Amino acid sequence: MIDGTLVVDAVVHAINGSRNNVAEPIEPMAEPLLEGIYGLHMLLSPESHRLERGEFLRDWSGEELEGVLFRESDVDLCDYHSLPLDDFFVDGFVRLDKGVEMKRRTPHRVCLHAAVNPLEGERALEQVEHAIRDLGAHGIKIYPARFVNGQTIPVRLDDPKYGIPVIEKAIECGARCIAVHKYFPVGPTRLSAYGVDDVEIAGAYPQINFEVLHPGFAFVEETAWLLARYPNVYVNLEWTVSLLFSAPRRFAEVLGSLMYWGGEDRILWASGAMAVHPQVVLEAFLDFEMPEELVQGYGFPPLTEHAKRKLLGENYCRLHGLDIEGVKASVANDDWAQQRHAATPHQPWATIREASGLDTEA
Repeated sequence: MIDGTLVVDAVVHAINGSRNNVAEPIEPMAEPLLEGIYGLHMLLSPESHRLERGEFLRDWSGEELEGVLFRESDVDLCDYHSLPLDDFFVDGFVRLDKGVEMKRRTPHRVCLHAAVNPLEGERALEQVEHAIRDLGAHGIKIYPARFVNGQTIPVRLDDPKYGIPVIEKAIECGARCIAVHKYFPVGPTRLSAYGVDDVEIAGAYPQINFEVLHPGFAFVEETAWLLARYPNVYVNLEWTVSLLFSAPRRFAEVLGSLMYWGGEDRILWASGAMAVHPQVVLEAFLDFEMPEELVQGYGFPPLTEHAKRKLLGENYCRLHGLDIEGVKASVANDDWAQQRHAATPHQPWATIREASGLDTEA
């Protein structure tokens, strides 16, 4: 916590970017995807917090991710999202079992979104039920496309054969949220699959929330209008908030548009760790103020300290039915909190560099 403010990193991943994780036969898009992911790390991180290629593109453990989040940063609670990219990678790129183990070790600090591929039909429905009822996941995660022989196959939430049955199964099992990656195609894929028009299915299912990830890189107005029209649509600032390092004006315009149309109650802060280091993203967001010329010229609301508290953690807790004060109490003096206090000042990536014998000051 920072001055009593709860900090929730609403999307985190422990990737497996090692070359031996590429699916056989060798998928030609896998290497461009890996290069694109590493390029994103470089783009979204300030120079002081960039990793070497070999440090980044490897098989991250859940323990390493926990250390980065809870010892090296002021993050109190995280939501681990697995990914279903088994078109490219043996384990789908981000394995669910890593997050399950994180949640087992520290249930008061880790929530789960389990990746599901709706195009798998009955198997997808079984996975939804297992994730929600057996593993305690709060929601499911859907990637908007599959990839076969260089072709992009869209995965739509409003598909009556595949998408809608997954939504209805999630509701039946008691899921709080359906999260969907949008906006950001990585590698040579079709942009059309990443649009947000299928999220309008939220209007037909007001009993569950829909969380749209990465707003700001494309379809900004369309996303803002979703917020204006559907009270069960949330947006997640994973990667978007890192525009503060490379395009701060762009970030201001994106966040201002989302707040103008949707208010401050349905926007979630996320770093997207381990793609970026959460502490530097958090500090940049805490320092950010909405430019006065956008407040006066566009009517954007100012980003008050009250609004920041909502984005940083209160909105997430409300979305997932968590008691804010209860979460604060559970993390206030646990083992991670004690390690964090003993480790200050924070050294970025110390967890992985100490494990490998590298100089954490480098």
